[in-house]
Amino acid sequence: MKDYFVYLPKKTPSSIWGGVATSTGFTKILPNENYPRHHHPVDHHFNWSKGRILHSFQIILISAGAGIFENAVLPGTQVVEPGTIMILFPEVWHRYRPKPETGWVEHWIECRGPVFDEALRSRLIEPRHSLLKLGSIRDFSDCFERCHSLALIDAMANQDLLSTLGIHLLALIGQVRRNERGLARAIDDVVQRALMLIALRCHEPLDLKALAAELGVGYSNLRHSFVARVGISPRQHYLNTRIQKAQDLLHNTAKSVKEIAEILGFESPSHFCKQFKNRIGDSPSDWRERLTRGGRRA
Repeated sequence: MKDYFVYLPKKTPSSIWGGVATSTGFTKILPNENYPRHHHPVDHHFNWSKGRILHSFQIILISAGAGIFENAVLPGTQVVEPGTIMILFPEVWHRYRPKPETGWVEHWIECRGPVFDEALRSRLIEPRHSLLKLGSIRDFSDCFERCHSLALIDAMANQDLLSTLGIHLLALIGQVRRNERGLARAIDDVVQRALMLIALRCHEPLDLKALAAELGVGYSNLRHSFVARVGISPRQHYLNTRIQKAQDLLHNTAKSVKEIAEILGFESPSHFCKQFKNRIGDSPSDWRERLTRGGRRA
């Protein structure tokens, strides 16, 4: 497909469609080609050093190549991979560009209107989720192909159809976002179950591969998800849980260090003492004695 772009009248956005398409286009940027090109309207042109602020929403599909993206909300520079949707929000500063060594292929549509405003208010779309990595671009690319076809035939005459395709793309984005939230909830459930099982079985040796299989996930998946949610690895959490349980027994029972080591399944009392001191800074006996002295002073 040859590069093209069209800009359309900004019809009253309270039309029966709930939104209006005001621009659409396709660009293929070759490796080491200057970006952006300089023949867009003044209110849409930008350069990398200054970035840009638009007054409408844009949905951009990067179907090939790679690049970088920044906006006023996301921290730092974000990597744009092939199969990424970039969403630009009204009045939110942004900038993006392809990597010189790869270039990229971009498809875009610009829209405004109450349906897009409501999607933002309801947080179906939001600037902190301006990049969506797609598992499959088929539905998005098919929709953009239809946009390109209508725009190249007669964009003005087909503005209503282009507007409904913009709303269709918004609905596809909503589906991706809902799937992401569903996956996040599933990951949270797995991590919560892992935390519960580790607490219940802290007196037993920890077999992470067996635990992952019991939870119905892969070992690497469990470890990555656990670190992302809890901040430490499952094994570190397991060791911390055992020491916390030991502190509870030292504080609230008269059991000996040897008995506590046996209850919690440590290899030996000396192994228990070493693990305890590594994390607490005192031996179990010294910690208990210090706690008892403190209680007597109180």
